[in-house]
Amino acid sequence: MFKSKFRPSHELARHSDLDPLTGLLSRDQFFSAADDYDRLHPEEGVDAIVLNYNKFHLINELYGRNFGDRVLCAIADCVQKAANEHEGIACRYDADIFYMYIRHQESYSFLTDQVCDVLQSLMNTPDIRIRIGIYPDLKRVATIRQRFDRAIQACNSASKNKHSATYAIYDDNMHRKELYEAMLLDSINDALNENQFKLVFQPKYDIQCDKPTMSSAEVLIRWDHPEFGEVKPDFFIPLFEQNGLIRQLDRYVWHEAAKQMHKWRQTYGVNIPFSVNVSRIDIFDNDLIDYLKKTVSEYHIDPKDLHLEITETAYTENVEQIVKVVKELQDAGFKVEMDDFGKGYSSFNMLTTLPLNALKLDIGFIKGIAENNKEMNLLECILEIAKLLNLTVIAEGVENSKQYLLLKNAGCDAIQGYYFSKPLSTKDFESLLKYSC
Repeated sequence: MFKSKFRPSHELARHSDLDPLTGLLSRDQFFSAADDYDRLHPEEGVDAIVLNYNKFHLINELYGRNFGDRVLCAIADCVQKAANEHEGIACRYDADIFYMYIRHQESYSFLTDQVCDVLQSLMNTPDIRIRIGIYPDLKRVATIRQRFDRAIQACNSASKNKHSATYAIYDDNMHRKELYEAMLLDSINDALNENQFKLVFQPKYDIQCDKPTMSSAEVLIRWDHPEFGEVKPDFFIPLFEQNGLIRQLDRYVWHEAAKQMHKWRQTYGVNIPFSVNVSRIDIFDNDLIDYLKKTVSEYHIDPKDLHLEITETAYTENVEQIVKVVKELQDAGFKVEMDDFGKGYSSFNMLTTLPLNALKLDIGFIKGIAENNKEMNLLECILEIAKLLNLTVIAEGVENSKQYLLLKNAGCDAIQGYYFSKPLSTKDFESLLKYSC
């Protein structure tokens, strides 16, 4: 039978353990068996499949690790059953990620249906959030590892917003995207050395005064690529984060922002604080604080004028480490803002334990506000809590006078957004500074 060809050799089995939680093959056994099959049956069409439970950590947080393990075992039973039925193999690759290698199928609705039925029964909810990526390499043009890399890409492309199981198949568009991403990653050093990245500045306005006054600005980044033209930041920033290159870009931004702040202070005699992003990868750099201190010292900047925005989701990954680093940053004189507050899931629990100077409300809070509606009531509650905790509150994404007045009357300290200004080039922001002076 086909499935017997996938069984790992006795020699491998003696030196490898099964996954202790699910009983599936270990990843070494899995890839060895897949390699054996490819070598012995080069003409057989086989699909590489990656299955992932999106935001699985929430199950552990909400219901406990024991229940989370039951969910993982239920998923393992599903993928093993599917592998048996379609003459293949399955493994738990890592945490909530499962791999399958089975004879080529035209549709995978059978797998999504099976997973949904089992998990809905176990969890008593239709909110399943399973994503499946498939790479069908019928001509064997890629190595087994490349096939699963592409299945991962397909998995990541599946909708994160669907509250059910969904799957995506790797296609030519994904292949072109993969090549494009590879070229961008390969060109980052040239981009940094050739100053292809440009800073833009979005003003923040203090609105709790008689007349709105520009009080600071957020520093953002744009990439003018010599071959591809403008590369959108919501594309290249996640790409660099996923591939460990965001550290280089962040440090470039910090350095250039400090240099520009110094230049404008010398030229116009004004001191406009800048806020810059600090990624979760930066947080775990041993020399983060020394580098920031060196940067502000080089340009004779008071650390309190370089505000550090750390996204809310970073605080959920290793709270003890984050708290330690943020306290050290504050001790060094830097102000720390929680960016995208309300976008994640643990915001209110974290406020009393995390050292913060300011909250930046996620744009999602602002879009739907209207007088006395639920969104506005929640916003007023957040502002009240922030006041008790002595936190400055900044609202981003403010687009019209209605939102501005609601925020002002509710006690929000500052806002940024298109109502006052879009992000400005260095030249345009300098013109604004001249006018302000």
